[in-house]
Amino acid sequence: MRRRNLLLTFLSALMLALSRLPFHLGWMVFFAWVPLLYVFETGKAKSGVLLRMGFIMSIVYMSIVFYWVTLVTIPGLIGMIAFYGFVYYILFYAINRIFLVLPKWRYLGFISIMITFEYIQNFGETRFPWFNLAYSLADYTHLIQFADIGGVVGLSALILLINILIHLLLPTSQKFLENRGRNHYVNTSPRKRQITSVVAIVIILISWWGYGEYCLKNLPLEKHEAGIFVVQPSIDARERWKPEQYDKSLELFRQLTLEAVADSAKLVIWPEGAMIGDLASDYAAQRDLQRILDEAQVDIFTGFQHYETDVNHPRGERSYNAASLFQPDNFHNELYFKNILVPVAERMLWMDIFPFLWKLDLGQANWEFGTKLAYYESGGYRFSPSICYELAFPEIFHRMAIPRDSLSGEFNKCDFLVNITNDGWFGTSYGPWLHAMMARFRAIENRIQIYRSANTGISLIVDPKGRILARTKLNEVCVITAPLYTTPKIPVIRRIYKYPFIFVGIALLLALIARIKKPGG
Repeated sequence: MRRRNLLLTFLSALMLALSRLPFHLGWMVFFAWVPLLYVFETGKAKSGVLLRMGFIMSIVYMSIVFYWVTLVTIPGLIGMIAFYGFVYYILFYAINRIFLVLPKWRYLGFISIMITFEYIQNFGETRFPWFNLAYSLADYTHLIQFADIGGVVGLSALILLINILIHLLLPTSQKFLENRGRNHYVNTSPRKRQITSVVAIVIILISWWGYGEYCLKNLPLEKHEAGIFVVQPSIDARERWKPEQYDKSLELFRQLTLEAVADSAKLVIWPEGAMIGDLASDYAAQRDLQRILDEAQVDIFTGFQHYETDVNHPRGERSYNAASLFQPDNFHNELYFKNILVPVAERMLWMDIFPFLWKLDLGQANWEFGTKLAYYESGGYRFSPSICYELAFPEIFHRMAIPRDSLSGEFNKCDFLVNITNDGWFGTSYGPWLHAMMARFRAIENRIQIYRSANTGISLIVDPKGRILARTKLNEVCVITAPLYTTPKIPVIRRIYKYPFIFVGIALLLALIARIKKPGG
């Protein structure tokens, strides 16, 4: 039985991993949890076995889906595997316990615990919300339309529900339930349960697909020739910081910008860290950018690093991953500082609690957290920016896209969003693809167009329906554009985006009861 449980865990992990890759195997996510559900249904897995299961899940999933992290840091991936090995162990222990002592609530407990796992990864310095099952559906435009109601959490809940229904269809599951004498909570015949499951699956999928079809056909869009262009320079992530590369990079940005201007550009978006110098204080960098602005006569939004002297800081200064809008006649718009930093890579964990960590140098940037969002206007259109990793966080995008007036309580929707990034650290792996596809979900959740500029990666433009209007190839040097589409619709999820706390509450309650209650009690 122990070997069987480990093999079934491996199978689940493999299907989960394959469903996330750009191999058009997203449908696997509807079956991925079925083997593990059978394990939990037995209720016989001991703590030691559950620990092994947790590490098998972490090793297989992380090694396949996140192997590209090794291109930056091998110890980083090892640390992630170890951390999530224990996390999965805790999840599996809680689920197994609920299946054992609270059988009537087992499926609700399973869904609630897994949704809690996905949701809480949006918070804290260790936040890493890349595990959402919903992202496996990136290829299915009809299905992901539901994100404007339930967000990625709602999509994940539907995926888990279908896994449960498929689990109930299998003869092995039916036979097991009967043989284990669990008829005290299985009140119908196997055949009726199977028929009910089939009917439920059909109803869910038809309704799910139908809602997507309705949105794609009926969501009102207004077309604007806004002249917004995205630049992808594909400059090597490591070479671009060398002094001898500065002039070459600047000239490439100049040429691509002039190319966009020749095609009627009004706003040109450069990627994260495009300018090496601090555009708020570095005179040489300011002069170089101003020359391009004067020549092109176009607005430029770009990323750069910003530094502020602070004698009370352990390093004597504060540094930020910054961005701003620069215009021929206005070089001093508000600066945006990245709010959500990549754990360890951009900032060591818990340095405000343990100041000595500032002296630990593992190659991390150690930027400061930004504390507010920024809003800009170009060509009569209002937008808000995000930088790189922030694309993975639905809640901050809700506030960027559709801010609420603090006095009136009314929503004041932006016309579009900008995401700038540098995925060049991950080479030709599918890491950039995994990152880029998140833009489709953020666009649908907010019913807003997103322009994404990657230094090296995949740049794209996504409309409010999540459709890709334009995209680059990986590492392609080019400029892309597409008309701006806007819609007045305020998605339901924007008004209820904190609803996943319901799942968190249910998970905690059931886990607590299951921990206290004795089997058969």
